[in-house]
Amino acid sequence: MSIFNNLFGSKHSDLPSVEITKHDVNNMKDSDGLDEKKMQQDINQSAKVVDRRVMMNYEKKFMERFKKLGNLNQKCPYCAKEYKTLNLGDKKCTECKKTFIVQKRVQDMGTVAFREELKPQFELQWKVTSNIKKFKYYLPHEFDYIEKQLQKQGKKNLQHSEIMHAVLNAYAKNALAAGYYELYAALMFHKAELMRSEQRFAEALEYCFYVYFLHNNGVSNNGQLGSNTICNEELREVIADLLALGGLQVKKSKDLFDYAIAHLNRFNTSQLKVSVNKSYSNLLKEFKLDDAAKEGVKPMRSFVLYTKAS
Repeated sequence: MSIFNNLFGSKHSDLPSVEITKHDVNNMKDSDGLDEKKMQQDINQSAKVVDRRVMMNYEKKFMERFKKLGNLNQKCPYCAKEYKTLNLGDKKCTECKKTFIVQKRVQDMGTVAFREELKPQFELQWKVTSNIKKFKYYLPHEFDYIEKQLQKQGKKNLQHSEIMHAVLNAYAKNALAAGYYELYAALMFHKAELMRSEQRFAEALEYCFYVYFLHNNGVSNNGQLGSNTICNEELREVIADLLALGGLQVKKSKDLFDYAIAHLNRFNTSQLKVSVNKSYSNLLKEFKLDDAAKEGVKPMRSFVLYTKAS
């Protein structure tokens, strides 16, 4: 789904969405708060202390899996025979006769040659790296306003991503204050997308887990909370891609799920219908087949059949 549709599309489902629609943004801007007393009960203003070592462990896993593949020196990745053509695509080495692939890699846009067996990992690295640099053009006034505010604070040489994070943070704060909880969750999803574009994959997965938790709790734009077990398809795809990149299983990622909620959650857990443990259980069910596929087929245990001698 394109960022344009995400920002200006129309609602098409009663289920929690990751879309940021112009309709919701305008309504949020015009809102004076749906039920201020209720929202004060919903929102938890105190931040929890979290152990950063959990995130560091996952960052290390992603770094290991996101390593640069291929070589930049125009040599066959099998026998190191030089090739002259600069064209991208499949090549056949004139020396060893093996087929290899020449493509641009996402980490540095360098043109590299890599072995055929690395193609799935190479393509996954491209797929999992989101690119939402055009975000500023769909919220130009907000982007320019935040940029000027940051410059007034003395910040120079601002990167687009830094300004976009500030825009999303400001919108998220306003969405919570106005009772637009579903819009808040969508903004958190776009924080994850922005982190993917920055190749901050562990943090992106953390934010996706948080959005899943919010969706489980039936966040809506009328200041209401409830329960929901149906996973948004776009959110599911991003989680699946990130898990695949990190070589991770949901059933072995509970520490990151717990960390995400403890670190990011702004709602009073007493007001939520679905607890952290129940939400994690729902996620386990959602990715049960994905987890099993990563384990592969286990070999059958050998056995000896003993018979009683006659």
